[in-house]
Amino acid sequence: MNSKALRFLLPVLLNAALTPTLSSTASAFNTAHIELLKAGVTSWNKMRAAHQEFIPDLSGAELKGKNLNGIDLHNANLSGAILSMSNLSNANLQKASLDSARMNGAMLIRANLEHAELQGADLENAVLDGARLHQATLRQAILKKADCTNADFSESDLKESNFREASLVNANLSGADLRAAYFWRANLSRAKVSGVKVSESTVLESGKYASRIWAESHQSLFDEKPVPSISANPVSSVSTEQESLQGVLPRQSDALPLTQQVMGNAVPIKDTPGLQKSLTPRNIWQQSGGPANVTYDRQQYEQLKSNVFDWNNMRKRDRDISVNLKGASFDHKNLSYADLSHAILLDASLKGTDLGDSDLRFADLRGCNLREANLQHADLGGADLRGANLWRANLSRTRLTGAVVSSLTVLESGKKATPELAARYGLVFAEK
Repeated sequence: MNSKALRFLLPVLLNAALTPTLSSTASAFNTAHIELLKAGVTSWNKMRAAHQEFIPDLSGAELKGKNLNGIDLHNANLSGAILSMSNLSNANLQKASLDSARMNGAMLIRANLEHAELQGADLENAVLDGARLHQATLRQAILKKADCTNADFSESDLKESNFREASLVNANLSGADLRAAYFWRANLSRAKVSGVKVSESTVLESGKYASRIWAESHQSLFDEKPVPSISANPVSSVSTEQESLQGVLPRQSDALPLTQQVMGNAVPIKDTPGLQKSLTPRNIWQQSGGPANVTYDRQQYEQLKSNVFDWNNMRKRDRDISVNLKGASFDHKNLSYADLSHAILLDASLKGTDLGDSDLRFADLRGCNLREANLQHADLGGADLRGANLWRANLSRTRLTGAVVSSLTVLESGKKATPELAARYGLVFAEK
């Protein structure tokens, strides 16, 4: 929009922009606000400085790849907005609503997000170097592989957030709520963690679950109560049979760390009727569910097989979806980085499949053929591997904490699982 047209239309647009909408919670953006934004950051910031009462409604707006460096969006409604790959460096987003916003790959260098609402926001691969997120709400937010170097998350709500492989070098997490957060393989070098709140379902960067001992050694708080999920679907087991194993599973805080084929000294867990399902901590990144005794979902099968990244985006948008791939064949397919957490893969064939860096937490892998599969850096924490065939599979740096095996499970060495071998790998041996 040129400057002459803007001078002519600005009073009209401002009048429309400042007119109250039908509902402050409406998901559709205000078209007049979009037109004002098209005039550019400089013009937008001047307008906002002159009209302090103006509250932008850009909810659900398509703003992908836009250069919004230094823009003033404080108090703005950007919930559900698409800001993927956009440049929001130095932006003022104080108290902005960004719930469920898609910000993957966005630049947020030195952005001000203090007190902002980012619940369920997708910030995968985003750059937040030096960003200020003091007392922000990022519950269930996705920050996988995000660059959060020097970022300030102090006193923020990070419950159930996903920081897998993120850089948190020199980040300030002091006082943050990290219950059920997921930090496996994140870089927390020189990060400040004093006063954080963790739970037995908090996954640390090492792959271990947080414990009272860890909390005490880091001047932090340990909460033994499970984190209530805000998901529409409560935590569910992948099958009725696996639900019966909840009395067998150990507390996550007592489970062994990353299994990198290193000897351990754990004692095999025996079937103890007295243990209750309350011992299974809740973690949104381990959730989904559905019945196992049905044929696989053809649409899901074709989508996963054709494009893993589209599949992952679908799972981020619909976190409660039941993934049913029972008996499906993915032999020799490339499924690296696939989000298959809590998926039903009962009797599926994954021979020679590349599952490197994939997320298979709490997946139902009973009877799966994983012979010669690549599981390097994959997360199988809590997965059900009873009867699975892992002969010659690549388990280098695979996380297997709390995974369940039986005497019918064939390990990568070709040997069948025993209580002694299960203890060595940090697995749970359950004979049924």
